[in-house]
Amino acid sequence: MTLKLVLKTPNNRIILSDRIASFVLEKEAYTPYSQLRIVVYGALEPELYAQVYRVQLLLDETELHLGTVEQCQTTRQQGIVYIQIVSRGLTAMLLQNQLTPGLHSGMSLDRLMTGFYSFPQEITWERSTDASNYLYVKENTSMWDGLANLSYKLYERYPFVRGANEIRMHLPDTYQHYVAKDNSLLAAGTATDQSLLYSDFYMADVDGTYEKFHEAEPEAAARGIVRTKQLALDRQYLYDPQQALVFRRKFAGRRLVRRFVDVIGPVGLSLGDRLSYGTVLQEAAITRIRMSGNQKGIRTRLEAYTDGFYPA
Repeated sequence: MTLKLVLKTPNNRIILSDRIASFVLEKEAYTPYSQLRIVVYGALEPELYAQVYRVQLLLDETELHLGTVEQCQTTRQQGIVYIQIVSRGLTAMLLQNQLTPGLHSGMSLDRLMTGFYSFPQEITWERSTDASNYLYVKENTSMWDGLANLSYKLYERYPFVRGANEIRMHLPDTYQHYVAKDNSLLAAGTATDQSLLYSDFYMADVDGTYEKFHEAEPEAAARGIVRTKQLALDRQYLYDPQQALVFRRKFAGRRLVRRFVDVIGPVGLSLGDRLSYGTVLQEAAITRIRMSGNQKGIRTRLEAYTDGFYPA
């Protein structure tokens, strides 16, 4: 398997395969974009790299990442030019654009993605999703937050980005299944993150009376955690106010338990593919991928979460 970096400028397409010094690629189910940090040896004039506006990472012919340039630094040291690039997947644009506040009727994923802004054609999305009777948008709501609310309202799911830039509300029916075996592993383990857990959520009613709605988190109670939030009425969930608190409870408990394997070499998998490892994981949805490498080699961490949204 060969990694290839493609850098696009307004007038050029720079392909680098044997000049990658180091890189880290991360994809995560609750982060609406992939992120690539990469250092390459320059083969062209340093000024040319300042014009780069798209970054693509390929594993053979599989696209792992396609994104914008967040940061680019060119350094000449002891006669060698190093280019350091930080890139976010194109779907980060959904965090960087806001929806028009107000009540939007008949909202579907198709309408959300086409009715407000013209995004790059490389951003795709799951087709033929249902439509909600309405979507209420508060001020300063990003496209991604609106999409997350719509996904939960329709399917009680949290959306994620599959592949390089495909937005999905459901796990795919067709997927790759990776079976991890001890003889090919660098490590395997389990981790927990209780830092985001809240024990209780309270919300006011339409009259502004607080504690009319309540949702408790059993996982917090079992761990002796006391953290409480008092919330104003969320008009995005007027159809069922309790669901506003259920959503917050599940989201606060994201990544609660993470089971992971570290494998040797690059792996051309996507979020939503499946992972098995002995009796610990049986076709669990992959929820985080971290691939890193340098001149000494490449390793990939695959993770599967257990929380309010996973297993699904």
